Amino acid sequence: MENKPAFYARFEFLLGLWLLVGLFTGIKQYNLGELYSHINNFIIFKSSYGHFLQRMPLYLEYPKEYFDLYLYGPIFAILMAPFSWLPTSLSVSLWNVMNALVLFLAVWNLPLDQKKRVAILWLILNSTVTALLNTQFHPLCIALIIWSYICIQRGRDIWGALWIVLGICIKLYGVVGLAFFFFSKKPLRLAAYLICWMLLVLMIPLLLGGWEYGMSTYLGWREVLSHKNELNVDIRNLRTDVCVMGMIRRWTGDGSLSNLWFLIPSMLINLLVYFQMQKWKDEHFQLRILAFVSIYLMLASTGTESPTLIMAFPGVGIWFVLSKQSKMDWVLLVLTLLISSFSPTDLFPKWIRNEWVNPLGLMILPLLLVWLALAKDLLFAKPKETPHL
Repeated sequence: MENKPAFYARFEFLLGLWLLVGLFTGIKQYNLGELYSHINNFIIFKSSYGHFLQRMPLYLEYPKEYFDLYLYGPIFAILMAPFSWLPTSLSVSLWNVMNALVLFLAVWNLPLDQKKRVAILWLILNSTVTALLNTQFHPLCIALIIWSYICIQRGRDIWGALWIVLGICIKLYGVVGLAFFFFSKKPLRLAAYLICWMLLVLMIPLLLGGWEYGMSTYLGWREVLSHKNELNVDIRNLRTDVCVMGMIRRWTGDGSLSNLWFLIPSMLINLLVYFQMQKWKDEHFQLRILAFVSIYLMLASTGTESPTLIMAFPGVGIWFVLSKQSKMDWVLLVLTLLISSFSPTDLFPKWIRNEWVNPLGLMILPLLLVWLALAKDLLFAKPKETPHL
C-alpha cells in the first residue's frame, strides 16, 4: 500500500495555496492605492481593450491612465476584454488568480513523477509571488510555453500550436515553443496547425479593428519594441536589462556593448545541444530543452527584470529535479534561489542588494551558470531507456 504524500505535496493543498497567493497578491496590491502605481501593469493591460475598441493608438503614452507603455501584441488587447468589463478591484484579483492557476496546472501536468512536480512548484513559488505583486503577464507567458510542450508531447498538436502562436503574437517570447517542433510525432501536421493558427490570430485584430487600424497597431508594436529596447540598455537604469550583456555592460560601464557578443556564441551552443536527433524522442532530453530555452529567454532579453525571472524558474526546477543532485548542484540551486529569486524581496539584506546585486546585474549570473550546467547535461547525458519519469 502506497503512502500518501505529505500534506504539502498533495494536489488539493498546493492548488489552494496557489489560488490563495493569486487572490492575496491581487487584493493587496489594489488596496495599496497610490494612483494604481502598484497595479500599473494590469491597468495597462486592462486599458488596452478600451483603446482598441475606440480605435485609439495602442502604443502611445496615456499618463492620465497609467505610466509606461503598452508593449504587447494587438491580440492581447482583445483578449483582455473580460477584465475590462469588471471593476478593477475584482478584475486585478481574477487576473492574478488566473496567472497563478494556469502556471500551477502547467507544472502539475509535466511528464514527471509527483515528487518532482511538487519540488518544482515550491522552487518557483517565490518568483511567482514577485511577478504577481507586479501584476505581470509573465507567469501566463511561461505557462503557455510549458503547455505547448505538454500538448505536443501528448500528441495534441492542434493545441500545442495554438499556445505557441499566442505566445508569439502576445509577447514574442512564445517563439521558443518552436524548439519542440521535432518532438512532435507528426511534425508536418504540427506545421500545418501553426500556419493556420498564425493566420487566424494575426487576422483577428484586422477583422475587428478594420484593415487600416489593425495594420497600424502591428506597425506601432514593432516601433515601440525597438524604442523600449533602446531605453532598457541604459546602464543608469538598474531595473531592466538584467540579462547577460546587461550584466557585462554594468561591469565595464560601457552601455554601448552589443548583445551580439552573447547572442552569437550562445546561439551556437543552442544549435549544438539541440540538433542531437538521436535524443529527440527522449523525454529527459525534451524536458531539459524546455528548461534550456526558458532560461535562455531571460539571459538574452534586454527586458529582463526581477519580476520577469519567473520565466526562467520552471527551467531551474526542471534542471534540478533531473540532475544528479550532487553537492555542486545543491550549491548552485541555493545560490540561484538567493540571488535570482529572493534578492528583490525584503527577506534579502537590503545593503547587499543595493551595493552589489543591482549595480552589477548579478541576478542573472546564477541563471547563466544553471544554463551552462543544462548545456553539459544535454550534450553528455545518454538517452534513457524508459519514457516515464
